[in-house]
Amino acid sequence: MNPYGHHCRPLLVQLLEGLGLDASYERSKGDYLWRREGEHLTRVLDLVGGYGVNLFGHLHPEIVTYAKHLLENDVTGFAQCSIHEGAGRLAQVLTDQVGPYAVVLTNSGTETIEAALKHAHLERGRSHFWAVQGAFHGKTLGAVQLTWSYHKPFTGLGPPVRFLNPDDPEDWRDAEKEAANVAAAFIEPIQGEGGIHPLGPPFTEWLSATCAEHSIPIVADEIQTGMGRTGTFLASEVLGIVPDYICLGKALGAGIAKIGALLIKRDRFLSEFSMIHSSTFAEDDWSCLIAAKALEIMTRDDLPRCCAEAGNYLLVELESLRKCFPDQIREVRGRGLIVGVELQKQATMASPTLHMISESGHLGYVAAAYLLNVHKIRVLPTLSDPMTLRVEPSAYIQREQLDHFVDGLRAYCQAVAASDFAHLIRHRVGLAANPLTNYSHIRRYKRDEPRTPRRVAFLGHLITPDDARACEPSFEQLSSSQLETFLDESGRLLEPTILHQENLCSALGTEVHLSFIALSLATKQFVKARADRDGAWIMSKIKSAAELAKEAGCQVLGLGGYTSIMTGNCLRLKVKGIALTSGNSLTVGMGVRALKSAAHRNGVDLRRSRMGVVGALGNIASTYALWMAPEVREVLLIVRDPKSVRVAHMKEQLRRAAPGTLLEVTSDLTALRHCSLIVSASNAGGGLIQPEQLGPAPVLICDIAVPADVSLRVRDCRPDVIVLQGGVVRLPLSDSFYIPGVPLEPGYVFACLAETLLMGLESVTSHGSYGEVTIEGVRNALALADKHGFALGALQTPFGTDSIIPQSAEGRLVR
Repeated sequence: MNPYGHHCRPLLVQLLEGLGLDASYERSKGDYLWRREGEHLTRVLDLVGGYGVNLFGHLHPEIVTYAKHLLENDVTGFAQCSIHEGAGRLAQVLTDQVGPYAVVLTNSGTETIEAALKHAHLERGRSHFWAVQGAFHGKTLGAVQLTWSYHKPFTGLGPPVRFLNPDDPEDWRDAEKEAANVAAAFIEPIQGEGGIHPLGPPFTEWLSATCAEHSIPIVADEIQTGMGRTGTFLASEVLGIVPDYICLGKALGAGIAKIGALLIKRDRFLSEFSMIHSSTFAEDDWSCLIAAKALEIMTRDDLPRCCAEAGNYLLVELESLRKCFPDQIREVRGRGLIVGVELQKQATMASPTLHMISESGHLGYVAAAYLLNVHKIRVLPTLSDPMTLRVEPSAYIQREQLDHFVDGLRAYCQAVAASDFAHLIRHRVGLAANPLTNYSHIRRYKRDEPRTPRRVAFLGHLITPDDARACEPSFEQLSSSQLETFLDESGRLLEPTILHQENLCSALGTEVHLSFIALSLATKQFVKARADRDGAWIMSKIKSAAELAKEAGCQVLGLGGYTSIMTGNCLRLKVKGIALTSGNSLTVGMGVRALKSAAHRNGVDLRRSRMGVVGALGNIASTYALWMAPEVREVLLIVRDPKSVRVAHMKEQLRRAAPGTLLEVTSDLTALRHCSLIVSASNAGGGLIQPEQLGPAPVLICDIAVPADVSLRVRDCRPDVIVLQGGVVRLPLSDSFYIPGVPLEPGYVFACLAETLLMGLESVTSHGSYGEVTIEGVRNALALADKHGFALGALQTPFGTDSIIPQSAEGRLVR
């Protein structure tokens, strides 16, 4: 991680890197920034505009010249407790613009809000405030109480605030009951960070009348909308509101100085406030004179008119685009040059990744990254409404620049309409520019409505990055390394999402409804997180999946693959109101059946066999050993540390279960050369068993690990070795059942999912395979499987002439 990420904002940089927004800019001018790309500087059209700071563009030449002039002429910076001529001049210019107000100068917008809170409290002698749902007024301790999306962690550390619903008259009437206790009402005429939502006339009319009746001051936060950005000097002018307090900032400093201003009506201003409130850096002549110069240029160049004309043109063009792509753009809002483009959530079945990104709240960021990296246009979502792209260029923006943005947004809409997700991320994975491919007709997932109250959920993840191609059609364009890059960068961003829902029937005619919840992670991400002791973020996602299952009305949640390992076979997942299972009991049971069946079929005498158990201290492998030990001549336990206390305990259990069976313990995999039977259920992450570690045929390997412990080299070097996928179950009456990304042929599921389905069919509300697997639990799981017709999968193996190779529904190899 770079120094900024390491020392300053690690989580933000992690997010930017994952989204493809980790640009570093070296130059700026007008409406452009220049970013470093290798040895070159690339020009980017900047429509973020410093979140409203750059009304005059980056480094307006006249203001830069004036700022240099002030410095070269030794303008006074900080001479506290003196007469500040620059502050007086700025205050005069402001009051000439808006009328008889007292002016309190600050360093920033949020400090301006803090000053307004303090003055209102002193003026009214009350401590309660009103704000509007969706509002953003800053993040300092007082201002954050007024900020809708950020206030909850800090409630109680500042003044009490009631958030008014601007669309609910019933809420207004209820609020009137407490009006006598309200110190001030804070509004944004157009909510900026809340998604570019202008306040409606009914609400503002009610607020004006109520506040006038109770003498409550209205504080207009014009920090983002003031200085002419909306077509008038103040956005509140259009609402017919004459604010009692006006908050300015951002553009007031012309993109160079950091300055804010609180304007308070003269008849409300408390003169003692000028002594109570002070600031070390406020009222410096340099910042004040630059702000005064900015106001002069604003008036001379008639920037409110420029904003109105450019904004009207942009809004018309964007609305025309929305009509062409109503499934991609939900709404276009704004006034002047503060414009919001709200994107539609994508519940598409053709691109599950777009659906997951939408559900995770990151679609706006993906669109912004695409526009930045492919079309060299910089926009960003609003903070509290990440589905809305904010457009706030300078007042000097040209129509051809706005057209460039509209064309880029059109290209985004076309890619989403085609469900060509690979096109949207090609800049992140190094995919060459190609024409769009239309995948919108592909439907690999089902969305069956429940036909039964018996509902279960199963949490799965990708085994290998290549399995993602079966899930996301456009990933056919990506190589294995490109898929791995995408998963590495997006894993922390995407939340668990229900992708597949289907009703399944048992041999008894009983039905259960399954919701398959997907994590956009492959085994490698789990293994790395465990190795780095960085699994908290994955645990958080697993817990979110459990809550999602509960919201969907599921009584059972099954944990598949590494989600079971991460949770300690469910023990570390603390969630109420839903039964949990790792599915390990049926996994063991079906694996034992597979091994015995294969041994019988291949003439292997169990009583004369040596059985190797890889990962022997694991829950699944140890249960295999205990079950099979009485039936074989010798058991070889392969563990990492033969001297550990756990090994001694395991040996004692085996001696009690099979006193006549020979027992050996080693950490050396080459000891497998003397084993005709091998059970492998490690969590090594794949490729543990190599051909040179195996002895002469016959060798039967029951590989329960996902991904497989048996290396693909065994296929090439030892075609005589029979490798069984032991934890596979054939469903009754469901030959077409198939979940994309799960590397099994239709009609087959892993035993962990099968156990989840069986619990639903039996209406079980207590935990299933929870913690350590027991022999009794395995027997019970097998009994339920037999009862409902869940059979051992065919002896599927990816190796040898005796193999039945699992295929996808389209007939192509998936493993």
